[in-house]
Amino acid sequence: MKFNITDVTPETVCIHGQTLAREYAEVVLLNLMVAAMGNNHSGIVTIAETFAAAGLSLEAHPKALRLYNEHLSEIAAEEARALQEAQAHAARCRVETPQEIAEYHAEKARRAREIREHGQRMRTARG
Repeated sequence: MKFNITDVTPETVCIHGQTLAREYAEVVLLNLMVAAMGNNHSGIVTIAETFAAAGLSLEAHPKALRLYNEHLSEIAAEEARALQEAQAHAARCRVETPQEIAEYHAEKARRAREIREHGQRMRTARG
């Protein structure tokens, strides 16, 4: 169900060019539209999104408010999962810079030198 909500003021709201009282739109019209959707959750969410985007209250219909909040939390969870997945892929596909490669080789050479020196100390201690 597509509908346009424009010219929202504290007292009135314009829906499809028809000026209605804001309270009527929030209480009666929201309930009628949600009732017309029945168990069509995606339709209810669409109605709730339109009302919320216009700045109208959804508190008159708890089911619409609950479904809309669940929809928002699902979107947030999906965005967080996608961001985490993108960061994991970026870390997996990361290419080391020449500076990092040089630092790695220097650290590897330092560890090898320490091991050789330790072995040499052990051999001299044994005699």
